Amino acid sequence: MRLTALLSLFAAATAWAPQPRTTIKSSSSPSAPQSFDPLNLSDETSSSSPVRPEAVFLASALPIVANPSVASAATAGAPNAVGSAFAAYGHYISMIGILACIMAERLTIKPNMSEEEEDFIAAADIGLGVWGVGIAYSGYLRALEYEKGFDFYAHEPLFWLKIAFVGVFGASSFFNTVVIIQRAIAKRNGNFTPMGEKLSNRMIRICNAELTAIAIIPLTATFMARGVGYSQDIPWQAEAALAALVFGGLSFKYIKEALTFEDNPVSLTSSASED
Repeated sequence: MRLTALLSLFAAATAWAPQPRTTIKSSSSPSAPQSFDPLNLSDETSSSSPVRPEAVFLASALPIVANPSVASAATAGAPNAVGSAFAAYGHYISMIGILACIMAERLTIKPNMSEEEEDFIAAADIGLGVWGVGIAYSGYLRALEYEKGFDFYAHEPLFWLKIAFVGVFGASSFFNTVVIIQRAIAKRNGNFTPMGEKLSNRMIRICNAELTAIAIIPLTATFMARGVGYSQDIPWQAEAALAALVFGGLSFKYIKEALTFEDNPVSLTSSASED
C-alpha cells in the first residue's frame, strides 16, 4: 500500500510538472532586449498546456500496476454476474406481473358479474399464482445464491419484516383464490349464481390490501439492502419463526373466512327487472 501511494504521488507530480517553453521573438523589433522572465510569464511566450497527456495516463495506470488487487476488485463478482442479473430481472418482472394481475381483478370484480367476467378474474388469479411462484423463487436465489448472501440477510431485521409483509400479502390473497375456486366449481356443476355486493366488496378490499402491500414491500427492501437496522444481537431464528407465525396464522384466518363467508347473491329475476 505504501508503494502504491508513493507511485501515485510521483506520477501526479510528474503529470503536473511544467514543460519547458520556447520564447517567440517579435518580428517588429528584432533588436529589442529580452526582459528578465525566468518563469516564462510574459506575453511573448507560447500558450502550451502545462499538463502532459502521457504523464496523466501514467498517473492513472501506476496504482493498478503496483497493486493488482485494485484491478480485480471491480470484477470480483464476475463469475456470478450473469446469474445474479437474471435473478434480479426475474424478481422485478414478477413484481410487475403480480401488480398487473391484481389490478385486473380489482377493476373487474363487481356485483352481478357475468360468466365471462368470472372466467377473466379466475385467469387473473392463476396468473397471480404463477408470478407469485416466480417472485418467491427469484427471491430465494437472490437471498442465498447471489447479492450479499444469507449471512447478511439473516441478521437484518428488515429482511424478516419484509418476509412478514410478504406473508400478509400471500395469506390475504388466499381469500380471493378460495372464493374464485368455489365459484368456478359451482359454475361447472351448473350452480352458478351472480355475485352479491357483500362478497364483491370484500374481495375488492382484499385487492386494495394487496396493492398496499406491494407499495410497502419494495420500500422495506431498499432499506434492507443498505443495511439499515443490521444487528447480530437478535437471533435470526426468532425473527424467522415470527414471520412464519404471521403467515400461518393469517393464512388460516383468510381461508376459513372464505370457506364460511355468506354472501347476499343478486337474484336473476331482480337483475333482469332492473335492466
